[in-house]
Parts: sequence; C-alpha cells; structure tokens
Amino acid sequence: MKANELNEGVYEMLTHITYARKANEFSESTATMFIHLADETKAAIKSFPVLDFDDDIDLMDIDTLDRDQQFYIFHNTTIDGYFLVDTQGYNYPRYITRLWGFMNEDINDQIDDTFQRMDGSIRVADEHIFNSVVKNLVYNLREEGFDKGDIATFLDVLLINAIGKSS
Repeated sequence: MKANELNEGVYEMLTHITYARKANEFSESTATMFIHLADETKAAIKSFPVLDFDDDIDLMDIDTLDRDQQFYIFHNTTIDGYFLVDTQGYNYPRYITRLWGFMNEDINDQIDDTFQRMDGSIRVADEHIFNSVVKNLVYNLREEGFDKGDIATFLDVLLINAIGKSS
C-alpha cells in the first residue's frame, strides 16, 4: 500500500513513530512494539513491501527504493527481525524502527521469539516500576515544554546508557 492510499489517521500514526534517522546499521534503529499499535496501523504495515537484507549491509548504501512507495518492511535475515522504514519520498531508508512482535503471514513467520521470551521473563512488578518511572519522566518533561519526539530520544539515550552501565 502506498502512502496516498492510507487514511489520514493511519498516515499520522506511521509518521509519528519514533524512528532512527539515517541509520547505517540495523542495530542503530529504534524499537516499536508492533503488538501495541492500532489494528488499522498494523494492517497498513502488513501491506507494505518486504525486502530482505543481511546484517552486513550499510543501510545508507541502499538507494534504489521507489520514491512513490514511502513505507517498506525490511527483513534482516541475519537476526530474523523486521524493521519499518519511512523513506519520506527519498530513494533510501531515511527513517527506521524495529517492529517487535511483527509477524509476516506471507512466509508463515512466527511472532518475534526473542520478544516473547523477554516479555515472559520479566517480573510483572519490574514492568510496573519501569512503566511508572517512564510515565513520571514523560509527565515532568512535557510540563517543561518538551515534545514527544525529543522526550523519546532522550529516554532512548538514558536507557542505552543504563544498559551499558549494567553490562
């Protein structure tokens, strides 16, 4: 499905997902919980073309995408992960996010097993604490006048730093 075929609400949702901009590697992408998206948005995403790539490709070297097809699904065959790409009308993957929990029915894929295992492994209390902390941070930062995109980027950096300190 092309962008001009999407209804305004779905298009708005797709363009407001937190993406990594001009990422060279799949590992630089943000992550989006596919299973938490609205059903209409999930249906639209499932209609986008799926392209297979190995992990060793430089995403910025891909310059053959159709400018009329704004959204793609990239399948990283090395890690068996799916990524939503927004070209914004360019011929390369300008924005990218990993779709945790995405299932490609065309190849009878299973829901991302890594995500399912992690989701089942964490304690409910820890998830509630995490969600409460994020909610408080978002509330405080919005009160200070920051927008959703800046807050998401800031929280991504905090999370990456926290993961790095715990390794």
